[in-house]
Amino acid sequence: MIATGKKYIRTILGPIYDSMSGVYRKKLRKKRQNKEYDGFIQALEISKGKKKMIHMGTTEHVNLGDLAQCYCIGKWIDTYCSDYVHLQISATAIVEQQKRFFALMDKYVLDEDIFVFQSGYTTTDLDWVHDTMHRVVAEHYPKAKILMMPQTILFVHDKNKQRTSRILDAAVNLVFLARDQKSFVTAKDMFPHLNIKLYPDIVTSLIGSFRFTNKRDGVFLCRRNDGEKFYSEEELNALRFRLESITNVKVGDTQSLLTFDEVMSNLKGHIESEIAKYSYFKVTITDRYHGTIFSLCAGTPVIIIKTTDHKVVAGADWFKGVYDDYVYVAKDLEEAYKLAVEIIGRSENRKTLSPYFEETYYGKALRTLVNDNW
Repeated sequence: MIATGKKYIRTILGPIYDSMSGVYRKKLRKKRQNKEYDGFIQALEISKGKKKMIHMGTTEHVNLGDLAQCYCIGKWIDTYCSDYVHLQISATAIVEQQKRFFALMDKYVLDEDIFVFQSGYTTTDLDWVHDTMHRVVAEHYPKAKILMMPQTILFVHDKNKQRTSRILDAAVNLVFLARDQKSFVTAKDMFPHLNIKLYPDIVTSLIGSFRFTNKRDGVFLCRRNDGEKFYSEEELNALRFRLESITNVKVGDTQSLLTFDEVMSNLKGHIESEIAKYSYFKVTITDRYHGTIFSLCAGTPVIIIKTTDHKVVAGADWFKGVYDDYVYVAKDLEEAYKLAVEIIGRSENRKTLSPYFEETYYGKALRTLVNDNW
């Protein structure tokens, strides 16, 4: 009877709570946008007449993988493009207030300015806000210098794919960096008139930057819990229980438990703390793209398991011939278990991985690419 009563109360009050919660979130987002615009306007005014690199589509949630991309882009601009004024604005702020955004930009934008689009899984109709941002900016500024940081491409609906193809392909000065071979081939097809390059995720530029000496033990099972998850809860729990019969297992994710504002108050510190977390384990098993990269930053071998798309497994191709003893792709959870047992049984051979990606693709190399194109 009590349970029935509680269910009745939830049925009656649930929609009211959801509605009030939605209104509150909308007000909070609006307040954050206004604060963001105040800072953006001030930065534009200060930089008037100076050439700018405007990082568009900055991360707005607490996924530390996406935030690490945002951090690394900012770090690269500040370090290797210090002759530009560095500005930032989120995709939501641009898309939800387009008229305001372009009215501001039209007053201050210069021919020398470069727009840097946030990297990640953003050239897709599964993420409407970033795809919309790409299109409205490219359409408003068809001759702008645009650097599309490494992208994964996936469109579910062909009409959306064709629309993005038509608009971005007309952006004559857009350089498109594709994050994996499949996205590279798709980009070549969608944007035949653009400069397309195959480029690794920018967070790989952090590999080789850290050295950890703490004791290692057990397995870190870094697993997602969203629509990209391939294996069921039952299958993942079965893997966990098998591993727990032979070693310690910690389950986690790349999602922070802190608020967005808390993370952003010390982004560098939180990214480094996340990487350090992986350094306490002998091996990581993950279906997270940046779980792989964070593990390598910590010098920890990583076993990659499948997701519903190509993104995570395809990302492993970058490490072939570079970190061969550190990256493994498991065809199923049985193989993931066997690989973990093998790695756990090895005598520890601690070493700092080489900064291959920073030296080969980022750092001065990406600045040279910018100079060569514009």
